[in-house]
Amino acid sequence: MDYKNINDYEVLYMIRENSEDARDLIFEKYSPIIKSLASKYYLNNKDLGADYEDYHQEALIAFNRAVVTYDECRGTLFYTYAPAVINRHLVTFVRNLKMKKHHILNKSLRSNQVLNNFQEDTDIFINKLLEKELVNFMNTLDFECSNIFELRYNGFSYREISILLDVPITTIQSRINKIRRTLRRKFIKTI
Repeated sequence: MDYKNINDYEVLYMIRENSEDARDLIFEKYSPIIKSLASKYYLNNKDLGADYEDYHQEALIAFNRAVVTYDECRGTLFYTYAPAVINRHLVTFVRNLKMKKHHILNKSLRSNQVLNNFQEDTDIFINKLLEKELVNFMNTLDFECSNIFELRYNGFSYREISILLDVPITTIQSRINKIRRTLRRKFIKTI
């Protein structure tokens, strides 16, 4: 979209009249500037423990403040006012990150990230192991039970399975109960 033809003052007026489209438009127009300032501060202060998303979020907050507090009567252009507000806000954000009282919090963010990565890796491993066990389990079932199990596992209701396989619902229910009992026995054995 060509933003050169968009008048900031008209858009700001529409925002004051509670136009969500105008708010989206001005955020979209200034998005490259917001991202540029956030990445500049992030690259200069990587060692403080905050991610790029933190800087970007702070820049968005500051830009929103600039939209709300801008006053045309002061004689400044919005194009110069908004980056100034964002810069001041990011300087304050960096200053707060550098303060000693936030040191423990900033370091704990890194350890939380390590724990989250470990948890994600563990979850992926467990899911792969469970999928392998389910495939092995399905291979032990007869053809009809295997089809019923696979359809139920993929979220089909009893009625849908009954229609797809042309089998009465009571048969579907009894087969699923049989599969559940077998799974419980197998699961309890492995524990």
